[in-house]
Amino acid sequence: MAVVAVCAELKLRDGLKEKISVDVENNLSSLINGIHDLNPNVSRLLSELVEREKAHGDCAEGEEEEDDSDESEPDHPENSEVHPPAKRSKI
Repeated sequence: MAVVAVCAELKLRDGLKEKISVDVENNLSSLINGIHDLNPNVSRLLSELVEREKAHGDCAEGEEEEDDSDESEPDHPENSEVHPPAKRSKI
């Protein structure tokens, strides 16, 4: 029987690829368990990548770092008030 695996691949900006795979059996419950096993590994890899990029101060082209201290834009526009939906006329 062929080996079945659940795989994840992350392609980094520099072209390198990080691969993570988990072997599973050929049934649905094993596949679900494999996905659950893969999830923390992918999360850890992405967290490490985010921390590495924060340390270098790298941002993707067109990305800006979030700054929650920006008070110039309110959460809701000044002229946005909650109104009931417009009534439809029967035709």
